Parts: sequence; structure tokens; C-alpha cells
Amino acid sequence: MSTKAVNKKTSFIPKAPALSWWALLLLWAVFAMNAIDREMMFRVMPAIVEEYNIGADTVGTVTALIMFSTGILAAVGMSWSDRGGKGWARKYRHLPIVVAYTLFSILTGVGFLTAGIMGFMILQVLKNAAGGLGEGIEVTSVAEWWPKEARGFALGAHHAGYPWGALIGGLIITAILSVTGDDWRMVFLLIPLLMIPIFTAYWMFARPSRFKKYQEKALEMGLTPTIDEGEANEVNRKGAVIDSLKNPNILVGAICCCLGIAVFTGINFWLAPYLTFVADFTITEAAGWSVIFTITGGIGQIFWGTLSDKIGRKITLLICFAWLAVSFWLFQFVASGLTALILIQLFAGCATNAIFPVLYSLVTDSAKKGYIGTANGIALTGLYTGGLSPFVLGLLIQAGGGWNSSSGYMSGLYFMIACMILAFFLILFFTRETVGAKRGRDFSLVSKESCNIYDNTVQNDKSSISV
Repeated sequence: MSTKAVNKKTSFIPKAPALSWWALLLLWAVFAMNAIDREMMFRVMPAIVEEYNIGADTVGTVTALIMFSTGILAAVGMSWSDRGGKGWARKYRHLPIVVAYTLFSILTGVGFLTAGIMGFMILQVLKNAAGGLGEGIEVTSVAEWWPKEARGFALGAHHAGYPWGALIGGLIITAILSVTGDDWRMVFLLIPLLMIPIFTAYWMFARPSRFKKYQEKALEMGLTPTIDEGEANEVNRKGAVIDSLKNPNILVGAICCCLGIAVFTGINFWLAPYLTFVADFTITEAAGWSVIFTITGGIGQIFWGTLSDKIGRKITLLICFAWLAVSFWLFQFVASGLTALILIQLFAGCATNAIFPVLYSLVTDSAKKGYIGTANGIALTGLYTGGLSPFVLGLLIQAGGGWNSSSGYMSGLYFMIACMILAFFLILFFTRETVGAKRGRDFSLVSKESCNIYDNTVQNDKSSISV
């Protein structure tokens, strides 16, 4: 069966080898735990504020430093990961990273290590630095275990592990806080232990014989493996990062990742304190009700990721960024009642997480041969630079009267809306479509060749090898 024939299939769920689905399931669970580790501090933020007795500006600065650290290892670390092996072999450099972010998360729950806010911040910075690199490896591993024709679906389904992991984590956190009397340290001590059996299962699954079988089955189905057998053993040349940054799709993709995480991190920083200090929810209630958007967050990632395989990455991103601008404007009404809180979160959740797998797909589509991990690392570096947004939000909240005044929170919302409008126009003017009927035929101020897009598959393969 030809690739064109596969693309004409009308089924929303794509065909793929069974081993691709197993890899997706296991890597989903790994990424869900990575997400839970990263989101725990947001869910217990009111309790942390009360214990350390700190203002919004201090919390914003601490949170910004923690989130910014998530991207500091990504670009260089992913190049390091590429050199250690691709496909199934990527697990060898994945293991120490998983151990690191799990361990530092657990240590955050040790009382004498976090007796002051500085100890808490240092451990979370170390944890997030490892977790960000882990995300890059996890995303790239999924791309390598799936054929190119279903890349948007695979990355969207995989990234559903973040919102749904956060939802599962939020429920577990609420239960732990209820039993322990708001002891936030027990959350860090207990939940990360779940990673041990999960990653063990993936380690045992990822074997060379299985990866070769996946590649053979994909070819039998008329699909295109993301990496071929020879590429799995290739070592990247020096200069992969600089070379990739010259590609507008990768550079602008990274910038829009930055803007996207600025609002995603921002709303996580914003919501639980707003519900606690302005809307008069208890700490436990705020932890539970602030994760409703994660329900549609996972659905949105799968839907928009899959749709991007059919209608294109660029048009999908334009729709999602416009959707988010409207969504964040609506958040000013979440204190109107429980119904409003639920409906607004569900509406926003349709796109809050969806932009990231589509951006990763855009970047992966545009990468030169052998540079997928490096390109995703650049996207992740850009992504978590946006983690500095709580610093801005903290200043706005403090300037507006502090934790108990709604004025600063509203200023923060309009800051996030502006970020989404900027991302919309960057995608419109400075990227090129990589898949679908409009591939290379869309409106843009940059050339398709600069984005590694050529008129046919043969030319594109040649360009991917060129330096």
C-alpha cells in the first residue's frame, strides 16, 4: 500500500503496528509521572504560601526560576541523547534522567531539606531540569516508535499524559491532603514512587528486536518509519543545534512553545491561589477544583494532534492560539460560581495542552535527518523559557493588592491573552505548512526551502541529508 493510499483513510484513529501502540502506552505512563512530579507544587501552592509566609512576588520569582530551569538542559541534553542511541537504544540515556527527577521530587518531601524556601527551590530546580530533558527524550522516543503518517496523533496522544497525569495526580494529592491534614510534604514523598514499576516496564519493552519488528511491520502496512535502520546507528555531526536554529519552523516553533508554556504555567500558578484567597475555597478544595481543565486537555491533544495530520500543523496552531486567547479572557468569570468554574476550565482545556504536540510535530517534520532529538530539544528550551511567566504574574498580583485582591489577577489574565495573540501572528507570518494539502503552499514571509520543505519526498530526503 502506498503512503498516499494510507493518507486517504478516513478513520480518525490511524493504523499503526501493534508495537507502536505498546510503546505509546508505556511512554504515556512515564510522561504522566513526569507531569505529576512537575505539577505537584502548583496543587499545594496555598499550603506552601502559608508555611513559608511569602508574598505573591516572592512566590512568582521562585516559581519562575523553577519552571525556567526545566529547559536549561534540553537543547544540549537532547543532542547528548541523540549521540547515545536512537529508537529503542534511547532508553540508556533516559534511565539516569528519570532517576534524577524522581529522586529530587522525593527529597522535596524531606522536612529538614525544605525547612526554608531556598531548600525547596533548589530541589525543585534540580528536579525540573532533569524533568525537562526527560520530556524531550520521551517525546522523541514516541516519534521514533511511530510512523511519520501518524506523528500528530502519536504525539498528541502521548502528551495527553500531561493533563490526564495532572488530573490523576490532583485527585491523589487531594486524598493525601485530606488524610494528612494538608501535609504537603507527604505528597512529594509518596507519589513519585509510582515511577519505579512504570519505567521498569518500559525498560524491559524497549529492545532492538522489537524495534526492528516495528519498522518491518510499518513498511508492510505502507507506512514510513520515522527513522530507518541505518539512522538508528548514526551519530550527529557537531553544529546540529546551530544548523537547526536556522530553520524558521524550528526557531518560531520554539518561541511559540515559550509563549504557550508562559500561559500554561501562568494559569496553573494563577488558579489555585485565586480560588483560595479570592473565591474563598479551602486549600484542599482549590487543589481539587483547579485541575478540571485537564479533562478536556487530554482530549484536545489527541483531537488537534490527529487533525493536524490531516489539515496541517499551521492551521491547527492558528485555531488553537485563537481559542486560548478567548479562553483566558473568560477566566475572569471563574469566581461567579461552580458551574462557571467548571465550564470555563473545560472550554480552555480543549486547547491548553494541544498546542505542544502540534508544535513538536511541526518541529519534527522540519528537522533534518538525524536531528529530530536536537530539534525537539530546541523546542523544549524555548518552551521552558516561558516558565518565567510566574515572575511577571507575581509582580502583577502584588502590584494589584496582593493575594487577596482580584485586581492583580485580572492584569495577569490580560498578559496571558497578549501572549496568545503574539503566538498567533508569529505562526501566521513566519512558519510554513509541513503536511496536508497546503504543504509548502501557505501564506508566509519565509521560504519553504528555509523550513526544509521541498516539492516532493525525494527532494526532501536529499535536503535532510545535506549540511
